[in-house]
Amino acid sequence: MFANAHSIARMYAATVSDVDGIRLLQPDTVAAMTMVQTDRTRMHGVPSELLPYTKNLFNMSLGFWRATPPISSLLGPASFGHPGSGGSLGAADPESRVGFGYVTNLWAATLIDPRAIELTSAVRKCLG
Repeated sequence: MFANAHSIARMYAATVSDVDGIRLLQPDTVAAMTMVQTDRTRMHGVPSELLPYTKNLFNMSLGFWRATPPISSLLGPASFGHPGSGGSLGAADPESRVGFGYVTNLWAATLIDPRAIELTSAVRKCLG
């Protein structure tokens, strides 16, 4: 997917609330998405040489990353999202009904970008 931060934030916001009269997911679907399904298990399809770096790294549910402190708290305990290549991140929080989008100007060679972590931390503080 190619998008800017504003579009990613709007798309994620539309999964947990109405955005200009559009709601992408029903509340019962969002409730199912907030249930952890992998409990930090091995990532499927990861080459064996990368397993030490990915084992027990994050929780997933219905294709989305879940908040997994201390690696990534996203926007709160019920939030879900997914990183993009090079450090980008999109997420939604059903409790606060907020969407978040972050896109880098320069590609970062990290799975979790420290800049995205700091930004989501600042958003959590603003949400209270």
